[in-house]
Amino acid sequence: MKAWYLLGPERLELRNVPEPQPQPGEALVRVCAVGLCGSDVEAFAGTHPLPNYPRLPGHEFAGEVAAVGEGWTGPPVGARVAVDPALSCGRCYPCRVGRHNCCTEVSIAGVHRPGALAEYAVCRARQLVPIPEAMSFVTAAIVETLSIGWQATTRAQIAPGDLVVILGAGPIGLCCLILARRAGASVLVSEPLDWRRALAADLGANVILDPGRDSVPRDFAEFTPGAGANVVIDATGEIECAELALSLATSAGRVVILTLSDQPIQVRPWQLVRQELTVLGSRLSLADFGALVMLVAEGQAPIEKLVTHRYPMAEAAQAFADVHHRVAGLVKAVVLPQE
Repeated sequence: MKAWYLLGPERLELRNVPEPQPQPGEALVRVCAVGLCGSDVEAFAGTHPLPNYPRLPGHEFAGEVAAVGEGWTGPPVGARVAVDPALSCGRCYPCRVGRHNCCTEVSIAGVHRPGALAEYAVCRARQLVPIPEAMSFVTAAIVETLSIGWQATTRAQIAPGDLVVILGAGPIGLCCLILARRAGASVLVSEPLDWRRALAADLGANVILDPGRDSVPRDFAEFTPGAGANVVIDATGEIECAELALSLATSAGRVVILTLSDQPIQVRPWQLVRQELTVLGSRLSLADFGALVMLVAEGQAPIEKLVTHRYPMAEAAQAFADVHHRVAGLVKAVVLPQE
């Protein structure tokens, strides 16, 4: 089968490799769509905190069950499925207290084990969620993206009437917007790229700011009004914005950091104490993938609007480069391994 390997920063290679064989309790999934995530592109750029090469990337994916191993208990051959890419150990402290997304031995497709930027991938039963016939594989692949937004907004305990600021209108920031609005919050989105601001408006943002404009302090003060936001979510991937997020929260506010970086940020203890801020990391997701699939199927989370670019298998390297360089109009890129 064909599979793309990331050999090092900005070094992708298309290889012909043996098709994997499902072992007992596993299924072979014919991969039909793979979304490119910010963490994939950070690995491509050489800035991901886990720079393990070579790797077969791809953790946002959907497809069809093509074959199953002995003792299989999941969806049958031919089933159309979305995939949860994370596997947890079930033994460590986080797993024992119901926080399997923080598993100390977590294994994520495309990071710790082979991913899905290939024609086929091996999965376990608990990873697969059937999708409706009317749902495209492209949409199903980015249910995983929605799950990251679900985790961030759930961690933030967003309630009706909350004033929420989202820094960054990339795919995860936009998923946070969708879910925050669904929770009844008013949302301000700050995003430098005009096409992403336009999509944020389409998805229901109450206020959209270009952070490069001089009027930002005034517009922010009018939104909050003057006291700071109840919730601030940093979905930019930028260290400077992780620091900025702390300064935008009101007293007793919640700040959720999604940025993946091993670089330090400056935090003033006096601010944390005086405002009694709650600062939260958000990793992977505890979301019920089946519930998220139904949310999308019912039209309550229009994540299909995020997908702006589709690439055939042969052009996956171009997809990585386009996302890395933020080509005009691109929000979410999806590779189609069967094309």
